Amino acid sequence: MCDKEFKELVKIAVEKLKDESVLKLLQADASYQKDSNNEGSAEDAFNQLDLTEKQREVCQHLIDCRDKQDFEYGTHAYIAGLIDAFHIMAVLFPEKWDTERIREALSRKNR
Repeated sequence: MCDKEFKELVKIAVEKLKDESVLKLLQADASYQKDSNNEGSAEDAFNQLDLTEKQREVCQHLIDCRDKQDFEYGTHAYIAGLIDAFHIMAVLFPEKWDTERIREALSRKNR
């Protein structure tokens, strides 16, 4: 399996884990819930605007692009958090972690 295939498999696995882990946190976060409700109200207001079909398409394309970008950012931020956690564990417990192997794997990933 090449590095690209492995990276995609890791990304899929992380997305699934992230969805389950983050969802629990978001459901318990009052600030996020408020923001989510505000987004719903804003979407309702957007849908009630008297826009031409072309204007609506442009706005929807912008929203879709931002949603995709936010999703990708969240996935990569989650992966970065895992990498940071591994680094912390390697620093705290160097005798239990092969730090050279981790560094080598991370440097291959960043190529």
